[in-house]
Amino acid sequence: MASSMLSIGVSGLQAAQTALATNSNNIANVYTPGYSRETVELSGSSGGGVSVASISRQTDSYLSAQLDSAMSASTALETHEANISQIDNLLADDEAGLAPLMQEFFGAIEGVASQPSDPAARESLLGSAESLAGQFNAFSAYLDDMDSAVNSQLGDVVGDINTATSQIASLNEQISLTRARTGEEPLGLLDQRDQAVTDLQSLVGVEVQEQDGRLSVSLGNGQLLVNGSSNYELDVKPDPQDMSRSVVTYSVAPGVTSAIDEAQLEGGTLGGLLSFRADSLEPTQNQLGQLAAGLALTFNAQHADGVDANGNAGGDFFTLGDPEVLPASGNAAGADLEVAFAPATQQEGDDFYSVALTGDDYRLSLEGGTYQLENLSSGAVQTLTPDSEGVMRQDGLEFTATGMADGDSFTIQPTRNIADTFGVAIDEGAEIAAGSSDASLDNRNILALQSLQSSDALGSAGSFNDHYASLVSQVGNQTRQVQVNLEAQQGLTEQLSAADQSISGVNLDEEAADLIRYQQYYQANAQVIQTASTVLDTILNIR
Repeated sequence: MASSMLSIGVSGLQAAQTALATNSNNIANVYTPGYSRETVELSGSSGGGVSVASISRQTDSYLSAQLDSAMSASTALETHEANISQIDNLLADDEAGLAPLMQEFFGAIEGVASQPSDPAARESLLGSAESLAGQFNAFSAYLDDMDSAVNSQLGDVVGDINTATSQIASLNEQISLTRARTGEEPLGLLDQRDQAVTDLQSLVGVEVQEQDGRLSVSLGNGQLLVNGSSNYELDVKPDPQDMSRSVVTYSVAPGVTSAIDEAQLEGGTLGGLLSFRADSLEPTQNQLGQLAAGLALTFNAQHADGVDANGNAGGDFFTLGDPEVLPASGNAAGADLEVAFAPATQQEGDDFYSVALTGDDYRLSLEGGTYQLENLSSGAVQTLTPDSEGVMRQDGLEFTATGMADGDSFTIQPTRNIADTFGVAIDEGAEIAAGSSDASLDNRNILALQSLQSSDALGSAGSFNDHYASLVSQVGNQTRQVQVNLEAQQGLTEQLSAADQSISGVNLDEEAADLIRYQQYYQANAQVIQTASTVLDTILNIR
């Protein structure tokens, strides 16, 4: 009996030591990211003492997956919000925005209209025009810098994604080897792998599946990133249709890469950057350029109808570059496309000039001997036919293609960076064509120029003021919508985090109570051993 008590006490003492060690480990890792609380499962039989059946992590895989997904969505919205807020602050600034400078410019036009022969009024108009052009250039440069920053950040984020997938693949291998060697669950490695998945979800949204104790990780399009102990790296390369734009790619064969559809790259920092670029940055660049191009083209057309103070016909008032034309990387060697802005015209019944620019991007391709123009915003495709001079016209643009073979294509960005080329063409106030064709110092043409402010000079986009106000409103609404979505998503994430912590998190109060309980358990088993020893000594001392 005494020996039985001794073995039972020893088993209890060993179980208590294991429980105390596990309890201590929980307390030590209370602030360790990704650590899951561990518990000891005891197993015993009548008269046979106790043994440690297992040490297990307290986790809920379904809840953890929901939390990772919610955190991924929150990170994407945080990234989008941080960037779009910069554009919103830029455009809506009452002092540094374009609106006050456009108002000042047309106010200076009114000054010349009141005193067309006054050199000071003319110089004031010229100065306000240069200030307006400088602000267009500054805004364009700011947005260009943001675009370059996005391209750079894409490379950094993809590098972090590759690091995370490599770590998950390595941990898959280590976990499998540990299980095979010891037959036990490698709890620390499992925590590390779960944390690596969480880190990956903060970079890009992924689908995670477990099979035979190993995790496989894939993107929304099914592209595998981790399969067992192997990981498949992503890369960032220039878009074959637009070499100035970076896209995320994966390898489809040795030396062959393919761009991933950005719609499949949702969640995380990567998804936030891509959605910001596609939904906010590029449309803002295009619409800012649409305003600059429309102002320059209509103003130049009306200015040409007048005469300046020297009796000369009015020339261009503003300078403007040509639309951006980007050849596809696989085009034939002699393929070329020239694109120009169509001159502003006066529509029937209108007494003002207007343009038909849309602010959208296009792709012109030759397919089966036919030119196809795709609007990259709406997806609409139209067939273009060259006129007798080889010119094709659509949406305020003129296209002249030479040497194109079937399958060749060009991406056209008419207004993306055009605000950067906006400038003032005249050098002296005397060159302002304020008068009509027969009276250089009257104000009939400057009044027509002034009327452009309130006319629908941008066609369906309305007036200059309407277009800019619409742009500011659109960016502001997008910003507020992203902020509202972010707030809601953060609330959901906090709820899921609290639920997850209630299961897997370490509660110091509970652990402190367990520490006392296991200490008493240890002491009680030590007392059993001591009692068994006393009984055994008594038996041995019987004569």
